[in-house]
Amino acid sequence: MRYYARLNPAKLDQQFLNRPEVLRLSDVGAQLGFGLSVLNERGILRDPNLLDANDPVPLLTWPFLDFVECIDFSGQRLLELGAGSSTLWFQRRFAQVRSFETNPEWSQQLKGYLAPHVELTLVDLKALESAEVDYRGEELVVVDFAGHRTRFLGRFLERLSGQRPQAIVLDNADWYRNGAGVLARHGYHEIPFHGFKCGQPHLSCTSLFIDPARFAPRVKEPFHRPAFSRPVDNPWDEP
Repeated sequence: MRYYARLNPAKLDQQFLNRPEVLRLSDVGAQLGFGLSVLNERGILRDPNLLDANDPVPLLTWPFLDFVECIDFSGQRLLELGAGSSTLWFQRRFAQVRSFETNPEWSQQLKGYLAPHVELTLVDLKALESAEVDYRGEELVVVDFAGHRTRFLGRFLERLSGQRPQAIVLDNADWYRNGAGVLARHGYHEIPFHGFKCGQPHLSCTSLFIDPARFAPRVKEPFHRPAFSRPVDNPWDEP
């Protein structure tokens, strides 16, 4: 069996219950089985360094990815600092994506999977850390490159004149508290998303920093429900 789920013996044929793949578990065992099913579905053991164009796995926390799935970004533009599986994932959810990458081999490997509305640029790491990238008014900026992210944030925001991003995503925000301070001083409010990432044996934090005067997310319809959520016809929800 791929997933664990509770069965009601009174409603099932005895021949089915006697099959070897049907396990008899305690309540604790059933809960652990459910947890393992969710982890397997989310790809806890997948290697985030392997590109999978059909089912890309961004190296961002799962709660943050669930948040993005719930919001309609289909008419917005994304500026991404640090390309990879996240680029392939974001290109399905944003109208335009511009991504900057510092690794030539990784950039070359990624190019074959990009959609027409994605622009990938190879940049020197020091130039990226110095924020030597052009900002074209993208609504969302994702900061997720291997390098001095705090230095980038300070110089990027200092160079902006007039329009600035509605929101900035800082991955590993728990490691970049000085970077979080830079964003706070520029008026951004932090929303942290702690949780698992694929292929990692520890919890991480991907934080969304919003400009409260301009960030107005619109929830998708129908409402997004991740795998293993339970739709309920809830009488308490009646007006």
